[in-house]
Amino acid sequence: MRSQGSEHLFFRHFIEQPRLEDLCILLVTHLLPDRPHFIQVLDRVGRVGAILPKPKSVHGATLNWAQQHYPVLPLNRHWTSDPGEVITQIAPLVQPHERLVILDIGGYFARTQPSLAEHFGDRFIGVVEMTENGHQRYEQELLAVPVVSVARSPLKQAEDIQIGLSVVYSAESLARTLRRTFNVCQAALFGYGKVGRSIARELRCRNLHLELVETDALRQVEALSHGFKLVNKAEALSRAELVICSTGNGSLDIEDLLALRPGSMLASVTSADDEFAFCLSRLSWPSAEVCPHVLALTRPDGSTIFLLNRGEAVNFVHGAVIGEYVYLVLAEIIEGVHQLARQMPPPGLFELPQSTMNTIACHWLADFHGVTQ
Repeated sequence: MRSQGSEHLFFRHFIEQPRLEDLCILLVTHLLPDRPHFIQVLDRVGRVGAILPKPKSVHGATLNWAQQHYPVLPLNRHWTSDPGEVITQIAPLVQPHERLVILDIGGYFARTQPSLAEHFGDRFIGVVEMTENGHQRYEQELLAVPVVSVARSPLKQAEDIQIGLSVVYSAESLARTLRRTFNVCQAALFGYGKVGRSIARELRCRNLHLELVETDALRQVEALSHGFKLVNKAEALSRAELVICSTGNGSLDIEDLLALRPGSMLASVTSADDEFAFCLSRLSWPSAEVCPHVLALTRPDGSTIFLLNRGEAVNFVHGAVIGEYVYLVLAEIIEGVHQLARQMPPPGLFELPQSTMNTIACHWLADFHGVTQ
């Protein structure tokens, strides 16, 4: 592959400064095969105090590696949203002389960051958030610490395009295990954000009949200008053979599952607990895994619908591979840590300076593609 080995050259630009010996990094992460190198790079920025793997994106061999080298803390929204429990879990991981920074994916610590700030005082220097869903969660809270968000940066947009491509690839692969194809399939896409736009373009290339559900007026205008058909939720669910949800904000509930046409396939771009307003484990409907990663749900009327990857992020079936674009965001995360540790900004939601993002882009272009200014 073109990027094989280039990441070593690329990361060296961001670890030239001396290691921050008084810094403890808690890392929420998709624990995929490409993560060990990034974790080792982070450990040259400060001490990786613990790894908190996202529950639905854990690669077995990578987890074994992580457990051999670092504390691994099981992650769920119950304890990360409980002020007392979050202190119980995190306080022992931070040494008395250390400052704490959390690298978050999905706003797990949005509610409890004031409790952490109260417990650690000035030693809790902030959070770096990586996703739009997490950005929105921190945006809704009164922030006691600075939060550097990379969710809306130009560098993340390049990654989001690749995520859209990987979502469509994985969804179609799972559909084929059901002996179905995307050709002239009736499809509905919920959400026309950064990833949604990429999914919509890719679905159009696959010769589907696509309808779009979007509630934001500005995005509705954008979708129409790109030639997509807007419909309401009821219309979309009544017609679609394939539904892809890309909102991160509880797009479908149980009533919506009942409204789906029989035999329809449902896929999510993010974790089920963020995307859906129902809990699969509490659903009393009979279910069976009819193909690898495909769950058939039998509704009360006896009809069946199919959850691709059991309702979890569908592209993680194939490792969520997005190539060398992931390194743009990983570098931005490292620079976010540097900004929090060295500049100590006031509480609030921030992005990295444009000059920093431009420097990251220049290094990436040179190291991965041989493009120099």
